[in-house]
Amino acid sequence: MLLEKERWVKVQLQDLSATRKRLEVEVPPERVGKVLEVVLREIRKRANIKGFRKGKAPLELVKTLYKDQVENATIERLLRETLNEVLEKEKIEALTVPKVEAGPLEENKAFTYWALIDVRPPVSLQEYKGLKLELKKFKPIDEETVSEHIKFMQQQVAQLRVVEDRKQVKRGDWVLVDFEIRMDEKLVPGGKVENHLFEVGSGTMIPGFEEAIEGMRVGETKEFSLLMPPDHPREDLAGKEVVFRVTLKEIRQKVLPPVDDNFAKDLGFENLEDLKNKVKEELERRQKEAEKALLRQKLLEALLEKNPLEVPQSLVERRALELLQRIEERVPSLSEERRQEAYLDCLKIAERELKTLYLVEEIAKTEGINVGEEEIDEYLKASNIPEPLFKSSSIRDRAKRELEREKVFEFLLKEAQIEYVD
Repeated sequence: MLLEKERWVKVQLQDLSATRKRLEVEVPPERVGKVLEVVLREIRKRANIKGFRKGKAPLELVKTLYKDQVENATIERLLRETLNEVLEKEKIEALTVPKVEAGPLEENKAFTYWALIDVRPPVSLQEYKGLKLELKKFKPIDEETVSEHIKFMQQQVAQLRVVEDRKQVKRGDWVLVDFEIRMDEKLVPGGKVENHLFEVGSGTMIPGFEEAIEGMRVGETKEFSLLMPPDHPREDLAGKEVVFRVTLKEIRQKVLPPVDDNFAKDLGFENLEDLKNKVKEELERRQKEAEKALLRQKLLEALLEKNPLEVPQSLVERRALELLQRIEERVPSLSEERRQEAYLDCLKIAERELKTLYLVEEIAKTEGINVGEEEIDEYLKASNIPEPLFKSSSIRDRAKRELEREKVFEFLLKEAQIEYVD
C-alpha cells in the first residue's frame, strides 16, 4: 500500500483565460511503479506465452513482449486515477472532457501529463436594468389590412377549373404538364415528371421555364434548353445546360368565391362581419407577438453589448455541431462549401446562446428569480410532454431553464426604457 506522500501528485495550475485552465500533473515514481505492476499482472493473466502456463510468465518477459500494450494501459490508468483527484482537490469543475497530452512513461521516473480544462466563466453583471430600447411603431390594423388578409383567405379556397374556351397558355394560367429533363441526350435520374401543376408567372420553376411555356397549346410538346441555376440543390445538375421536353395537358384558371356571408359561413364564421372582426383580432394578436419578439431581440442585443462575457470554446463548438446536424437532417444534399458557411453561422448562434444562458442565470440569482416545481409541471403539461417523463432530470432542467429565461426577460422588459419611434 502506498503512503500518502507516495500517492499524491505535484500540480501546477495556469489560467489561460477566463474559461480555460492548464494543469501540469507529475505522478511520483512510486505510484507509477505500483500502477505498472498492477497492469503487468492483469496482462499476464490473459497472455499466452510459449513455455509458460497462463499467468505464470515472469513480469519482465511480459513487459518486453507486450511493451506498447503495457505502456498504454498504464498511462490510461494513471490518468483515470489521478485527474479526477486533482480536479477535486483543486475544486475545478470541468465542463467538458479535458484534452490531455501525456509525457513519456519511463521506469523509476515520475510521469508527467498536461490537461486543458474548460470551466464556467465568472459572470460580472455590468448593466442590465433600465436598458434603452428603440422600436419602430407598428402600423395599426385598419380595414384595408383586414381586407387584404381576407383576399388572401379567398385565394386559399379558390378552385382551379379547366379552361374550355381557350387552348393557348397565357401568364397567370395554371397548367398541368408532363416533362423530361435530358443532359447529353440522356434522361437524368429522376428526370421524368408527370402531372405537374403550377402557375405560369409565379416564379416557382427555374428561370426561363415558365416563359417557354407561354403560348403553348393544349396537347403540344415542346423542347427547349435552359441553364440550371448554380445553386440548384442537385449538384449533378447545378450550373449545367439541360434540355426540357414538355407536354401541355391542361390549362386551368383560378375561380375566386365572392366575399359575402356565405363565404364567411363556409369558413366557420357567423357572417362576413364576424369574419372581419375575428381577422382583425387575430392580426392584432400576431402584431403584439411580433412586437414582443422584436423587443426581446433588441433587449438581448443590448444585454450582450453591455455585459461582455467570454464563453468556453469547446461548448460553443459542441453546440454548433448540434445545430449543424439539424440543418443537415433537413438538407441532406448540402455541399461542402455550404456546410462550412452554415457551420460558421452555427458558431455565432451557439456563442450567443451560451452568453445568454450565463447572463440569465446570473440575473436570476441576483434578483431572486426562482422557478417552482409546480411551474415546471404546468410547463411540461402545456408542452404535451408524456407524464411518465415528468421525473426525468434532464427534461425538468431544460424546462426550468426555459421558464427562468422567460421570467428574466419579463423582468428586464419591465425595467427597460422603451421608446417607440415613427
